[in-house]
Amino acid sequence: VFDHGSRVRQRDVALVFNLNDSVEGLSEILNVLSDYQIKATFFINGEFIRRHPDATKELQMSGHEIGSMFYAAFDMTDTKYQINEDFILRGLSYNEDEYFSATGKELEPLWHAPYYFVNSDIIEASKNHNYTYISRDLDSLDWVAKDSGGTLSSIYFRSSEIIERIMKMKQPGSIIPVTVGKNATRDDYLFSKIDLLIEALKTS
Repeated sequence: VFDHGSRVRQRDVALVFNLNDSVEGLSEILNVLSDYQIKATFFINGEFIRRHPDATKELQMSGHEIGSMFYAAFDMTDTKYQINEDFILRGLSYNEDEYFSATGKELEPLWHAPYYFVNSDIIEASKNHNYTYISRDLDSLDWVAKDSGGTLSSIYFRSSEIIERIMKMKQPGSIIPVTVGKNATRDDYLFSKIDLLIEALKTS
């Protein structure tokens, strides 16, 4: 499991963008990254590829690193699923096929489970297929719903607060995940303030 980069190079961090099912914000993100001449890693699943083939092509042509987020978004640690090596291989292969059909290109041999829900069995099942599992060393919490209730309501932050939190938590080599797309669960989004996050990282 790769969950952070070098802790020696003081200002190096990685931005990772996760695309589940919504395309909103992708072009804006790509434009900002291009303006700053930054290369990032995007993780994409089969549901996104099938729903948004044109956006998938745009992403492929952007020159960024594209990894796999399996073929569908679900909790792979749920005990109702029989997670074994064959299941992992089929899910990764299916996503490879979807991406190749849309773009004519291969995915990078990088992946992470949907929502980062993972356990040792999943890691063990995937390690024999030349894929590197990419985790994270901080959670941006940009996925938390505004009206989630319960304990989650205490960790809902607006984008400006998320950026402040990232700046306090990051370390050299940190992998910083950003959720792409809009839904009804938030009223502002970290991905729409990527320029502010980059500026904060540049000056830290």
